[in-house]
Amino acid sequence: MRGHHARAREGIVKRTMAIMRFVLALLFFVTTAHADPTWIHAELDPLTFANSGYGGQVGFRFPQLHGVRLAVASFSLHVPDPLSQLNGNQGFDEKVEPSGAFYALYYFGAPGENGFAVGASFRILKLSITRDDTADTEARVTEISPEAIVGYQWHPFPVSAPGFYLQPWFGLGVDVWRNHAAIVGGKQYDELPIDPFFTVNLGYEQPL
Repeated sequence: MRGHHARAREGIVKRTMAIMRFVLALLFFVTTAHADPTWIHAELDPLTFANSGYGGQVGFRFPQLHGVRLAVASFSLHVPDPLSQLNGNQGFDEKVEPSGAFYALYYFGAPGENGFAVGASFRILKLSITRDDTADTEARVTEISPEAIVGYQWHPFPVSAPGFYLQPWFGLGVDVWRNHAAIVGGKQYDELPIDPFFTVNLGYEQPL
């Protein structure tokens, strides 16, 4: 079992290093001279704050990527019971501990304009699972979860505050790796095979 966990950790390290090499190569490519400006953005997710957590991201939209925006995010939240107890998980409680994600979204509109966006995220989730009848017992699980995303960016104040926007988005995630099953008090927490998520982010963007 220890050997299995060691191999799993080595696999995560290798995948993480590969992602870092890709990001560094991408940054080297996009920092070359280009006529159009690079845009920077920052976003907050009010839903996470409303559920005893936090959520934010920063990123860039490089003209060389022709509409693709890249971002990194960190977030946590207490999953509402009606959602965490789906799939026969009555009595369980789920928290997303501080976790991270890498986002790549393609925007159909130009920077600063309204329009739809589609893309994906790569999430590393840290979960804490407990039960109401065994509050002193906890299962801590790490998951790797890619997610497909569709959203819409809307600038409600194009004249007075052109950089401010609202971005409702919907995602469908799947778990491709988990370090171990979430078993609490002899009962296993069974996650949905496809994990839906919806929120409305508040953001601000501007050219560099």
